[in-house]
Amino acid sequence: MKKVFLIMIGIMLVSPLHGAAKKIQEIKLSILAPEGSTWMNIMHEFNKELESKSKGEIKFKLYAGGVSGDELDVIRKIRAGQVHAGGFTGVGLGQVVPAVRVMELPFIFKNYKEVDHVTSQLKSYFEQEFEKKGFIFLGWAEAGFVNVFSTTPITSQVQIQKVKMWAWEGDPLVKALAQAYKIVPVPLSITDVMTSLQTGLIDSFYAPPLAAIALQWFTKVKYMTEPALANATGAMVVSKKVFDQLSLENQKILKEVATKYSQKIIKATREDNAKSYDVLKKNGIKFVQMSPKDVEEMTKTAEKVQQALIGKLYSKDLVDRVLKLISEYRIKHKS
Repeated sequence: MKKVFLIMIGIMLVSPLHGAAKKIQEIKLSILAPEGSTWMNIMHEFNKELESKSKGEIKFKLYAGGVSGDELDVIRKIRAGQVHAGGFTGVGLGQVVPAVRVMELPFIFKNYKEVDHVTSQLKSYFEQEFEKKGFIFLGWAEAGFVNVFSTTPITSQVQIQKVKMWAWEGDPLVKALAQAYKIVPVPLSITDVMTSLQTGLIDSFYAPPLAAIALQWFTKVKYMTEPALANATGAMVVSKKVFDQLSLENQKILKEVATKYSQKIIKATREDNAKSYDVLKKNGIKFVQMSPKDVEEMTKTAEKVQQALIGKLYSKDLVDRVLKLISEYRIKHKS
C-alpha cells in the first residue's frame, strides 16, 4: 500500500496538472531603430507571430532606439550575456565577422538586384562564419543605399575633403575610406551624431534617406549628394548559447519566422527609402549631382579602399568572389 502511495505521489509531481510551469524563453533583442520606425513596427509584428507560433514559449523583449548603447556596446553585452540578440548594421556585424563588410564597399553595387544576387550566394558562407563566433545568423536585413548629407554642396572628391564628416567610431571600413578619399573624419558614436550636428562639431554625415529621417539628422543639413556611396547591409543574429537553450522545434520556428520577417524588413525598407527622397525634398533638402567625371574619380579611389582592407577585414578571395558575382550578374542581365 505504501509503495502504491509513493508511485501516486511521483505521478502527481511530474503531472502538468500539478504545478509544472511552462518554460518561457525571453530573448532580449536590441536595435538602433527608434520606436515608430519601419524597422520597429515590423519587429513588433515579428514578435507577435513568434509568440503565437511557439505557443508563448519564445518572445522578444525589444530594446529600441539605442537604449542598450551603440552597436559595438550591444555586441559586447551579447558576449557577456546581458543581451541575447540584435538587429545590426554592417558595423555591428563586422565586430563579429569582419568579412561581412565586403558587402558595404563603396561604389560596387548599382542596384538592389545586384545586392540580392550576392547576398543569396553568400548566405550559407556567412551563416557558418557567424556560428563559428558563437552567433546564429537569422536573416539578412539592410538599411539601404547610403547618401552623403551636408550643410554645403558636395559634388566632387575635392569638396568632400573640406567638410567635417562624421565617422562611426571604431569602424575600420570608414577609417579606410577616409584615408583613401583624404577626408578628415570626426569619430563619434551613432548616438552622438544629432548633438554634434546641432553644435557644429560635424557638418556632414552619411546615411540611407530613411535613416536620416527616422533619426531626424536631416533637419540639420541642407544638401544630399547623388549618386549613393554604398549599400548599408544588416542582419539579425542571436547568441548561439541562447539559441541552443531552445527546443529543436522552437529553434526551427525562430529561424522560419525570422526568415519571413527579414524579407519583409528588406522589402519595406526599400519602399520607404524610395518614398524618403520625396519627404526630403518637401522638407527643403536640395539634391546635388556629381558629374560622370567626378563619379569615375570617386569609383577609382574606391578601388584603393577594397585593396587596403584585404587581410584586415576580408580575404582577397572573398572580395574577388563578390566582384565576380556582380560582374556575372551584369553580363547576364545586360538589357
